[in-house]
Amino acid sequence: MREKLYFIRLPSYSWCCFLLDVWHLEQQALPMKLGIACSPWSFCKPIWRSYGEPIGRRYRGYRVGESIQTAVTIVLVSQILIWTATAASYLVGINTFFNYPVAITGSTQPVSFGIAMAARAGGLVANCIAAAILGALGWSLGGLIPAELK
Repeated sequence: MREKLYFIRLPSYSWCCFLLDVWHLEQQALPMKLGIACSPWSFCKPIWRSYGEPIGRRYRGYRVGESIQTAVTIVLVSQILIWTATAASYLVGINTFFNYPVAITGSTQPVSFGIAMAARAGGLVANCIAAAILGALGWSLGGLIPAELK
């Protein structure tokens, strides 16, 4: 597992930077939809998942199970950051993109801390399942990468 954590350190650092970026965008008083559209968080997660597993297979020799483990670990790191940011938003009592009711339940009605955390836990499970599927798919695409770069 240590080797997998070493392998995903770049995406992990980028998630932390993206979290700071989202908080910075919030300070600019951007509307929720524009803030999410401007943040690299939304579109970089699939990119990290798409490239990590084929590269792991070709250059690290990962088997399919190891690629799935890597994909799920990448998602776990990002989801733990989202979960922590949501909890901090509620506990500190500030309005952020992470406790925005429409993003959590799809409704404009205020959401309690317990419901928000349950919704985030559901997102964690759903994203880990998707990551496992995409990890296996990514591993299968690793055979298309040339063994040596010329």
